[in-house]
Amino acid sequence: MPSKAQVNPLEDVVAGTAQAKTGPEISEMVPQVARDRAVAVTKTAPSRRLQPGDLICGTCGEGNPSTRRFCSRCGASLFEAVQVKVSWWRRLLRKLLPRRGPKVVKIGSRKYGRDDGTPGAAARLAKPTDVKGAFRRVLRIVRNVLAVMILLGGVLYGAYPPFRHGINNRYDSIKGRITNDIDANLSPIHAASVTANSTAKGSSPLNAADELLNTYWLAPWSDSSHPVLTLKFSRHVTLRKMILHSGAGSSFVQIGRPASLLLSFSNGETETITPQDGSQSQTFDINHADLVTSVQIQVTGINPGSSGSDVAITEVELFGYNT
Repeated sequence: MPSKAQVNPLEDVVAGTAQAKTGPEISEMVPQVARDRAVAVTKTAPSRRLQPGDLICGTCGEGNPSTRRFCSRCGASLFEAVQVKVSWWRRLLRKLLPRRGPKVVKIGSRKYGRDDGTPGAAARLAKPTDVKGAFRRVLRIVRNVLAVMILLGGVLYGAYPPFRHGINNRYDSIKGRITNDIDANLSPIHAASVTANSTAKGSSPLNAADELLNTYWLAPWSDSSHPVLTLKFSRHVTLRKMILHSGAGSSFVQIGRPASLLLSFSNGETETITPQDGSQSQTFDINHADLVTSVQIQVTGINPGSSGSDVAITEVELFGYNT
């Protein structure tokens, strides 16, 4: 019988092999949820045509409808997304030509009735005639028409020089009367007849006293025979002021303008005035025209035009007292 100190080699080999197969002890782990690997998001162009009010994702650049809260492409929050703005010309069109559509009314509001079961809201909505609504619609139409007219007038004023010239002259005439260039107690003096010793073909002396700034009296000029415009009145008048619109309107530079005028009155008095060479209206005082029945306006000097040797006067306005 072998002793305890002796060792069986075969048992040692078997024990070592079993220990090698077993290896170190591994602890238990809780099962984990498998997650997808994060993919880098790059900012690209929107996949849809952007409309006013759409939200542009700041992460991927996708355009989203304004009703969304998260991006349809990358899922990022749209809380700080940039909103597509309406262009300035679309905003202008909306103001000038508002769209017609159904009117949304909140039933139960104070404006249209009570929400206590009474038929106030329904009765007001079914009302066949709405005076305030009709007035607002008419006012809106008038406002839109005026806006379009002002817009077209501004374009015409800037692009068409004759129209601009006529407006400026009319404005200066009205401004002169308002700012007391003409005394408040003076009345306009209208001639009963207007004649001239010479008039160019196609023109008329009446054009110088018709109160229109788009017509003018045109006469040939020469040093030996000065053009004379004669205004006769139906009664005795006293002249105190004269407004002169010099030149030929839109052809101001091309046609000559008066440089000096000699006024001869029926009472034997005379007076000389020297207009400035400008297209704006000019106001002159008259001191020697008491109780007269006519006045002759003789062109004694001109500022020559760039073409021809004619001289033109657009309008002569006289102010004073009727007897």
